[in-house]
Amino acid sequence: MSLLQVKDISHAYRSSKRLWRSGSLTAVLSKVSFAIEPGQCLGLLGTSGAGKSTLGKVILGMERPRQGRVIFQGHDLYNVDPQTARLLRRDLQVVFQDCYSSVNPRMTAEQIIAEPLDNYENLTRVDRKRRVGELLEAVGLKAADMQRYPHTFSGGQLQRINIARAIALKPKLIVLDEPVSSLDMVNQTRILTLLSELKATLGLSYLFITHDVKAAHVISDSLAVMKEGRIVELCSDKNQLAASTHPAVCELYASVLPEHPRDRLLGREASGPTSP
Repeated sequence: MSLLQVKDISHAYRSSKRLWRSGSLTAVLSKVSFAIEPGQCLGLLGTSGAGKSTLGKVILGMERPRQGRVIFQGHDLYNVDPQTARLLRRDLQVVFQDCYSSVNPRMTAEQIIAEPLDNYENLTRVDRKRRVGELLEAVGLKAADMQRYPHTFSGGQLQRINIARAIALKPKLIVLDEPVSSLDMVNQTRILTLLSELKATLGLSYLFITHDVKAAHVISDSLAVMKEGRIVELCSDKNQLAASTHPAVCELYASVLPEHPRDRLLGREASGPTSP
C-alpha cells in the first residue's frame, strides 16, 4: 500500500466580494493525482504559481480541497475522527522555505525543536534535553547549541534546526516546501546532502516541492511537473524526465544555468559553440 495517495484533488480560491456580487472562483488545482511509496522521495517541480505550495497545504491538512481525497497510511485525511487525525498528524511533518519565519525568535533552539515532543510525548526534563541534543547532532549541530536563539544562527544552521524539529517524532512523511531556495549554493548542497542522509538512515519519505531541477534530481527518486494546477508529467524514474518534450518541462530545464560562467549567454546570443 502506498504511504500517500493524492486522488483527483481540485481546489479553488474565491476572490473578494464586490458590492452585491459574490467573488468568483479561481482554480488553483485540477484533478491532481499521484502516490508516494514508503522510503521514497517525489520531487514536485513547477514555476511560481503552478499550485505546488497549495497542494502541499492540502496534503498537510491545512487547506481542505473542494474535490478529491488525500489518503495517508490508508486513512482519508479529511474524513477521520479527531483522534485518528491527531495520530496521522504526528507522522506528517513539514519544513518550509523561510527558515526565519518558521520559528519563534523568542524561543531557544531547544524550545523550537521540543515543540512536537511537548505536544505528543510526556518526557522528563532530562529526557527532553537528551532528545533535543541528539536531534541537534543528527542534523550536524552541537548539543550545546540548544540554548541559542534564532538570530545567532546562519540561515543554513537555522534550517537544520527546522529539520531537527520535523524529524523529532520520527514521522513517516515530510513535506519539504522549497527548503533550500532561500539559501546560498554551498548551504543548499549541504542541506540536500543532510536530507538524503536522513532519508536513508531514518527511512523517511519526502514530498520535495521545488522549482529547481538540479536540487530535485539530487534528492528525488521520482519527479512530477505541475503547470497551472495540473500534473503535466509524472516519471517514476527521475532520469526519464529530461526526455520529455512537454513545454513546461522544457522551460524548467532551459532555466538551468551551465556550471561554468563561460558557458552562460549572459543575455546575448552565443556567437558559436563553446570550447570545452
